[in-house]
Amino acid sequence: MIMKKLDKGFARALLVTSLCFTSAVPFSQPALAVTEQGTVAEYEELATNQTITLRDSLYEKHYLKLTDIRSENGKVKLVFDYNSRSIIKDSYLNAKLLVQNNGLKTVQTLSKNVKRKSSAQFVFTIDQRKLKQTDGSLFIQFNVAEAAKSFSGDNVKKLKIALEGAPATELPTTEAPTTEAPTTEAPTTEAPTSENPVEGPGYVVVNNERVSTTRGSESTGMDVQSVVMRNEMNTIIPQEKPVMIDKNIELTPADKKASEVSLSRSQQRSLSDYEVGDSRTFNTVNMTTNQTESTRAQLQYAGTKALVWVADSNVTQADAEKLGKEFDTNIASLIHNNFGTESDVDGNGKVNILLYDIKDGFGERSRSYVGGYFSGRDLLDVAGSNKGEIFYMDTYPSMGYVDKTKKDVTKIYSTVAHEFQHMVNFNKKYLEQGQPMDTYLNEAFSMAAEHIYSGPISDRIDYYNNSRSIQNGHSLTIWSNAGDTLSNYSLSYLFGQYLNEQAGIGDRVYKEVINYNGNTHDSLQHVIHQYIDPNKTVAQFMTDFRVALLKKEPQGKFSLGDEQEFQRLNTLVADHVPAQLEPQASVVFKVEDLSRFEAPANKGTNISYTKVSE
Repeated sequence: MIMKKLDKGFARALLVTSLCFTSAVPFSQPALAVTEQGTVAEYEELATNQTITLRDSLYEKHYLKLTDIRSENGKVKLVFDYNSRSIIKDSYLNAKLLVQNNGLKTVQTLSKNVKRKSSAQFVFTIDQRKLKQTDGSLFIQFNVAEAAKSFSGDNVKKLKIALEGAPATELPTTEAPTTEAPTTEAPTTEAPTSENPVEGPGYVVVNNERVSTTRGSESTGMDVQSVVMRNEMNTIIPQEKPVMIDKNIELTPADKKASEVSLSRSQQRSLSDYEVGDSRTFNTVNMTTNQTESTRAQLQYAGTKALVWVADSNVTQADAEKLGKEFDTNIASLIHNNFGTESDVDGNGKVNILLYDIKDGFGERSRSYVGGYFSGRDLLDVAGSNKGEIFYMDTYPSMGYVDKTKKDVTKIYSTVAHEFQHMVNFNKKYLEQGQPMDTYLNEAFSMAAEHIYSGPISDRIDYYNNSRSIQNGHSLTIWSNAGDTLSNYSLSYLFGQYLNEQAGIGDRVYKEVINYNGNTHDSLQHVIHQYIDPNKTVAQFMTDFRVALLKKEPQGKFSLGDEQEFQRLNTLVADHVPAQLEPQASVVFKVEDLSRFEAPANKGTNISYTKVSE
């Protein structure tokens, strides 16, 4: 699964890099007198404390915030804070500085390698004499590319900074800058104002309200013989870009008959007896062959809650300690407070975290990689079980892509929260209640754990905005490991956030669902009746969810919350209305006059048509 987001816990210590426009600085070049193509009207005005978003060729996000403009000793200094949580991204932040003097002219071109940086501070310094005989403004072109000093393509951001005391050239109001520059995910609809419109142009949301995790399509009643269900991502995400997935280790029929591990059947040597520096062998899964293998690891951190085992020579003991302390201090309590507690089948009261390069075929046969996994088999008395609480975290490329020898353990923190939710969910729903949670909701809750830890998961929103599979009717509840799994993740993530917003009790809504002793449907129904609407069914709630994805209201029945990222949602109108829809599959189509539209009389029993005004 792709697990990247805006991390509220960005490191506060910033690397300060001064890029002065003198010959002493390696990035500097002599002042040029090159007239640039274009006019000042193409440059958006940038103010202090405003953030811009840059996209590289892999469509990864890079954030620049103008934090300060100051004059010192005849120099003008512009201070930018840089942030990016992407693991795999282009190498260079390129900047071209220009002034207006009988046309835009370049005075400086520079590049900074950001491949391995998650945060930095860049100080641009320019001699005030270079601003003479200009309008007092500085014009900048930013681009992130694999090559240094590259400004080709559509991702170049053009900005104008009015320096102190300089007249500001009025720019077109239609190009007003925002903190999240509009890209291809610009919404195509405005938020409707009427829940039950009667006339005028609008949209119709079609949903199969049958709640099921197995296939069983119903007729939409439309006169369409077939529909092309394209399962590829739009060209917005290049095919060569590696993507992260979360591996679901399914229990076999034999596993389901097995009993929970008891202390007498756990490892002969209790894991609590191990000390830092000791080694042991773990059973791990080769994701390319689906076979169990042996991985030898060394214990490098033993804390109040975490035992961190390392089987990668490029991960240092300091890395293990850093991860373990973050788990002990923040991640464990976050999961306990909002989701529940884990089991303790091995009797040591701790959770094992194994760090190793998961064998997933990355770089050899696949562009995808497994960021981490949890297997419920480890808590059962079956062959291949490690008979203890453990989850597995990838070290390459999850902790660093370009150079295998340099690891950034902070990049997997949110994935650790994701996997730990799976563990506590398995304990409560399977071991204690005997009714495992359906995959679509279990994944929704693990992504909710990520969201609580580090904020909105923008990649899930980006994928929703561009998924042709969702556009043409992808099911929320039927999880597909063989098809467009990323569409499943996007829908599940957004559904979890919609449930949170509608329940109105904060993040503890997830624990409420998990604690209810019932199957997935009954657990959801209980929370919906208790906190949302005593008369609403799960099926109706899921239809409301589809309408909310279209309307994006900041509050109320059709709201996922007021976080800015959710306002970027853009529901694509279907190419065709399918003749059949699977359970909890949905499409949206546009009509010219809602008053003249009638749902087909021959539609399936569970097919609903909901009108939404434009």
